Amino acid sequence: MYFGGYKDTMEFYLIRHGESTNNRGDLPRVAEPPLTELGEEQARRAGESLKDEGITRLYCSPMLRVLHTAQFIGDILELPLHVFVGLHEWGGVWEERDGAGRMQLPGLTRSEMREILPNVVLPEDVTDQGWWFNEWEDVESMVKLAHENAVAFIAHLRAHHVDSDERVAAVSHGGSGSSLISALFDLPPDVTYARFRQNNTGVSRISITPEQTALHYLNRIDHLPAEVVTR
Repeated sequence: MYFGGYKDTMEFYLIRHGESTNNRGDLPRVAEPPLTELGEEQARRAGESLKDEGITRLYCSPMLRVLHTAQFIGDILELPLHVFVGLHEWGGVWEERDGAGRMQLPGLTRSEMREILPNVVLPEDVTDQGWWFNEWEDVESMVKLAHENAVAFIAHLRAHHVDSDERVAAVSHGGSGSSLISALFDLPPDVTYARFRQNNTGVSRISITPEQTALHYLNRIDHLPAEVVTR
């Protein structure tokens, strides 16, 4: 495969998760919101739109709304899911507790993820106690971690996929997805949370070679009828 005169091009597809109950505005906000019925429809439609792209590897965040989205897509593409912890959303896993403020929670455990997805491929940093053990106090620390996570995932892609003409997809979030796109193009860390805005199940496609990175499209949502487009 050639792109811009270069062989060994990796085509990378970034997909935001489907609508969650938090996205819909349900109260109280929960740490690990499931998809809504609309979010499930969005995920199915995203999978159908990608089934002829020749995708060979599917990564996902360890958070429930992404696991559910990736499950629909993986079933359609007939691919297992590979969890990469650094694809998690800004702020990690948290919820407001009466009288206790914002509580950081550990996230899903290995066994809980396997109950949801028996064929999921888990890294060592998903433990029997969970995967989120950070504490944050301000936006600056979240921005820094999101950027570091993005750089680490890009290094993983370059180490394992760039020289192999693969087509790789990752299901992630609005904030961390924006941070990832920023890092791919060597932009400063995304301090606004949404430099690159993405609708639920919006798809972005980026070509990556050892020499250059090129954006084909950002936040493609033509797989969604207007009545099921959400942010």
